[in-house]
Amino acid sequence: MITKNNFAPSHPSDRNFFLTLMLLVWAAIISGFTYDLMVYQAARGFQFPSIVHIHALVFVAWLVLFSLQIILIRKNNLQLHKKLGMAAAFLIPLMVILGIMTAIITETVKFGTPDANTPFLSIMFGDMLVFGSLSAAGFYFRKSDSPAHKRLLLLATLAISDAGFGRGFSYIVAPYFGKLYWTCTSYSEGFWPYIGFQLLGPLLLILALGIYDLITRKRLHPVYIVAVLWWLCINLFTGWLYFNLAWLKIATHIVGH
Repeated sequence: MITKNNFAPSHPSDRNFFLTLMLLVWAAIISGFTYDLMVYQAARGFQFPSIVHIHALVFVAWLVLFSLQIILIRKNNLQLHKKLGMAAAFLIPLMVILGIMTAIITETVKFGTPDANTPFLSIMFGDMLVFGSLSAAGFYFRKSDSPAHKRLLLLATLAISDAGFGRGFSYIVAPYFGKLYWTCTSYSEGFWPYIGFQLLGPLLLILALGIYDLITRKRLHPVYIVAVLWWLCINLFTGWLYFNLAWLKIATHIVGH
C-alpha cells in the first residue's frame, strides 16, 4: 500500500528503526545532562532557577509521550495511540513557551557571570521555532498523512536533541572542527566549529532517517525534505545571529540589561 505521495506508510523494519532512533535520543539526553549536572554545574555551583526544573519536567514528559507512542504503534494499539496523541496539543505549545521563558530567565540570571552567553538566545529561540512548527505540522497531518505525521514529529524531537548532544557528544567531536565556536569572533571563523558542535549530533540522526527511507521506500517523503531544509536554514541563521553585534544588543535588552 502507498499513499497519495507514492510513499509506503509502513515497512516491517519501522517497528525497530523508529524505536532505535528514539533510544539514541534518550542516550544523548541522559548522557549529556548527567555530565552537565554532575560534573560541570556541580563544579561551578550554579543554581538553576525554578523554571529550569519545570522545563526539564515537561521536556522529559514529551520524550516519554513520544516514546510511548512509538511503542503503542509497535503493539498495534492505535486507539490508545490516538487518545494519548491529543496530549501533544497541550504539550507542544507548553514546550515552546517554557523553552523561551527558560532561555530568557536563565540568561538573565547568568548575565555578568563567567557562565553568561547572552547571544545563545538566538539558538534557543531557533530550537523552539523549529520544534513548534514541525510538531504542529505533524499534529495537523495526524489524520490525512500518517507517514508525514510520524516524520514531522520525529524530526521535531530530533531537532531539540541538541540540548543533550551539546552537553556531552559535542565536546568529544569539537576538537575535529577547531575551536569551540563561542570562542570565535566572527561567523566566518566560527562557522565550522558551530556546525560541528551545535548541529552534528542531531544531523546524524536526521540523516539516518533519510537514509532509512531511501533504503526501505526508495525515496524521501516530501515533508522530510522541506522539514530538513527548514531546520538547516533556521540553524544557519541563528548561528549567524549568534556572532552578530546587533543581535548582542537585542539579546542584552531582552534579558533586561
